[in-house]
Amino acid sequence: MGFSNVGLRGSRYWWRKKMTVAGVRLTLALPIGAMSFTDARVIALRLGSAAETLRMGYGERSTGVSPDQLKKVFSDALRWQLKRILEDQVASSTPAVDHASLNSRYAEAWTFLSKRGVDAKWTLDDLDRMTANGWKLSDAKAVADTVFDLQGGSPVSGEQIGTYVENFGIAPTAANLDKMRRTICAAKAVACRKATANLSLDEDLPAEWIDDALADDTPFAWETTSVPPPQPSKPQPTSPVEQVAVQPVPAKAKQRLVDAADACIAVHERQRAWDAVTIQQVRTAVRLFDYACGGDVFIEDITQEHVTDFTDLCSTLPNRWGRTTEERVGGIAASLARAKTMPEKMRGISQVTINKHISWIMAVLHHAAGANREKGHRPAEAIDFKTARKGVGKKARQQQKRDRERRANWTKQEVRRLLSAPIWTGAAGIDRRLTPGSEILHDAWYWLPLMLPLYGGRSSELAGLPLSDVHEDELIPYLQIDFTEDRGLKNVQSIRKLPIHPELIRLGFIEYVHAIRAAGCTMLFPDMASPGSSSFASTFYKSIFNPWRKWAFPNGTPWRHQAGGAWKDKDVHSFRGTATSILKGVVPDSVRCDIFGHEGETETARTYDDEAELSIKLEALKHLTPLTAHIQPSLPIRIRPANRLRFGVRTPSRLDRPKADKTK
Repeated sequence: MGFSNVGLRGSRYWWRKKMTVAGVRLTLALPIGAMSFTDARVIALRLGSAAETLRMGYGERSTGVSPDQLKKVFSDALRWQLKRILEDQVASSTPAVDHASLNSRYAEAWTFLSKRGVDAKWTLDDLDRMTANGWKLSDAKAVADTVFDLQGGSPVSGEQIGTYVENFGIAPTAANLDKMRRTICAAKAVACRKATANLSLDEDLPAEWIDDALADDTPFAWETTSVPPPQPSKPQPTSPVEQVAVQPVPAKAKQRLVDAADACIAVHERQRAWDAVTIQQVRTAVRLFDYACGGDVFIEDITQEHVTDFTDLCSTLPNRWGRTTEERVGGIAASLARAKTMPEKMRGISQVTINKHISWIMAVLHHAAGANREKGHRPAEAIDFKTARKGVGKKARQQQKRDRERRANWTKQEVRRLLSAPIWTGAAGIDRRLTPGSEILHDAWYWLPLMLPLYGGRSSELAGLPLSDVHEDELIPYLQIDFTEDRGLKNVQSIRKLPIHPELIRLGFIEYVHAIRAAGCTMLFPDMASPGSSSFASTFYKSIFNPWRKWAFPNGTPWRHQAGGAWKDKDVHSFRGTATSILKGVVPDSVRCDIFGHEGETETARTYDDEAELSIKLEALKHLTPLTAHIQPSLPIRIRPANRLRFGVRTPSRLDRPKADKTK
């Protein structure tokens, strides 16, 4: 189990392990290489985990980590972390109130990692959870940044894990390693709280663990390697009666709907089938259905009556629910209370949205059922959502307006008004881009509003472009629009190449790309990568487009109107309509489809036609040049300062923070 299996032969370390698999005694020996002993231990840990996985794959029984072993891990990690924090706080001149604030933030971040796992992704649900629990939005976002920073390194080092595996005799299986990492994160959270004399016990941790840990004064296992691992106790012989007597098999445990949703999301996220926006939609749908069922409902207890309760809930809520501060704090109950004060026309979620919710609920239930009836979780009776999904397939009969009338395009005059902002003529500063001044900065504020009318592109496609998809030094410079780990696309036909528009080149876009690369960035617009946002489109809309539109049209455009409980106005997508309308009749429809990422209008176009050449697309896009021709270049290119090459207003970056902060 331990690192006695690591040996130095000549100048190279070797890993050796004897094990029994399927009744066969095996001796495994693998060269690790020439490196430090610490690195060799980390690699040996991974090899040991792989070996245990192999044994389990052949039906061998695996040794799990015991509560006593986890207690030792927690005790040592808590005492060591608390010692480090207290030492740093004594040596630092930072005011005590700032230490308390920082401890609180790190405690919340470590708690998140202990409950979700060290690789868990922070979502808007977590932000909503914190604000609902009384956190200020700015502080909640600071916690999100802390989680992001911790995951940028190694929240729990392999060396620390390896020490505990060796000293406490823990089998290095994947499950055991995960439990240990979570336990260490929980210990760090408690250490942060204890450091401010405001210990908040986690319900999942036995109180005596913490008491014993704080009373323990033995050497830290994490910082020593000489402590011999405990010898495993020999199993006591059992009598024939004891061997025959067995415990009754317990009934299969039920599964909560919310837990099934988490499991379903984890699988789809791991397979990159669902992006952040989809995951948020799934959580919202399950949250509503669970509330309609009374809260914390088990899948096995769901009945057809609950479907009716769900549709009744949707018809009672405000059609724009969960938007106010009271609703974010009070949840669905607060939304229902608000609905009672609203006119009838402002109540009731649209049928289209209800149908989307049902699709996600059915996806979760289908995943929970699984292929194995014995292991899956199913409602006690067959559930039919057909009645709840009324209106499917009746769009043409129900719709009172054509699609083109449901969304308005920006006029050329409105685009010119928008593009006359101080962003391109001189602003008061990096955080005052809509106030006249003398500074012109080349970042997402500068380029994205220009790219929208010049391409008619979706904001998420452009705002989430990685630099690896920008080919600025080709004969015809172009952008590759494709799926990435950070940003999905609407559909497969959205994959396409777009030539870099001559207007962008005139204004210095190529020089901007070179400068961003030289700064060590991986995103074309690093200031759009917000860890607290669900999508690049959401980040752009809230941080740039919404204040920009208010600057140009303080009272809204003439098209602004109320639909149900929401005010609608021309938005980001309206640029798409402007661009495609200008090109209509000027370039072939097939070229328009290739530029905007639309599917061909005929079977031949969809199946057999090749994508238009870059040169053809370039000539077509030149027809949009007049939209930005009035903007004068501002050279040389000025990108953001190094400490602002990330989303948000000025906050201390990881490089700015004192070393004491990093240990929390």
